[in-house]
Amino acid sequence: MLRHNVMRGVLVGATLAGLSAFGSGAATAATADATPCHIDGYICMTTNDIYEPTVYVADGSDYTFLRPTEVTTISNDTSKLYCVDAEYNFTLSPGQSITVTHTITSMGPTSAGCLS
Repeated sequence: MLRHNVMRGVLVGATLAGLSAFGSGAATAATADATPCHIDGYICMTTNDIYEPTVYVADGSDYTFLRPTEVTTISNDTSKLYCVDAEYNFTLSPGQSITVTHTITSMGPTSAGCLS
């Protein structure tokens, strides 16, 4: 009987150790995903779209999503000001990063900001 309880204690201890290791790894992954990406000469967007989780737009290029897409982070590592067409339009300055969710349809470089 004692041997059975010892084995049960070993199994419970191993299971708890495995769960705690898995839990800490999951927290690290979630933190890493929340960090905006940065690539010189590109706008980098992290989306909630499983088919297109990261989008890169080259400096000076326009980009249009096939359908309105939730973007969670945007980093503008270009030399241009961009107009972002979203639920409300906003400008994204060179070197600016944001980590607020927006539903975006398109974006493009601008010299005067966004109209409307």
